[in-house]
Amino acid sequence: MNTAAWRLRSDVEERLPGPEALLDWFHANDLLSRGERTALQRAWKSDVEAANSLCESAIALRELIYNLLIARIGGQTPRTKDLEAFNNFLTACGAGATLVWRAGDYGWRATKGMASLLTPITLSAAELLTGIRSGKVRQCQDDRGCGWLFVDESRAQNRRWCSMGDCGNRAKAHRHYQRAKGHDLKSN
Repeated sequence: MNTAAWRLRSDVEERLPGPEALLDWFHANDLLSRGERTALQRAWKSDVEAANSLCESAIALRELIYNLLIARIGGQTPRTKDLEAFNNFLTACGAGATLVWRAGDYGWRATKGMASLLTPITLSAAELLTGIRSGKVRQCQDDRGCGWLFVDESRAQNRRWCSMGDCGNRAKAHRHYQRAKGHDLKSN
């Protein structure tokens, strides 16, 4: 989901610049085994158009999911065209994946070609939009414009940042700096 960095700034950083990055993301998120990744790399070398098309579809799906979640966070009705486009992805899923046990947990295995690689993402997003965690989706409040989305699983449901080690730490360090700077001004 969060493969576009600094969404709320004018210089959004795309983290899926091409099919190879998409394969890396699939593998890193346990959607492809190493062998499946290698097989797809070989297949994509002979069908660059299909590889680029899937990457474009993955980015389009990411943007739809983002738009739908942002509408939910803001208590707004989603745009009809976003809902229709997401439903097209959902319809295309059909039986394009099977449940598998991998690395000690359940997961999805695509069974109907390259386009079905998006099936687990689409189904996961549908569950997030409609399931019990849907009201826990938040947008990072980093003042530099992070814009990433996350599920707030904290006990108090008051998490503000996508990651305490990244945006949260930066915000706390900035507040500390401002307090120290203010203290120095008062002592002069």
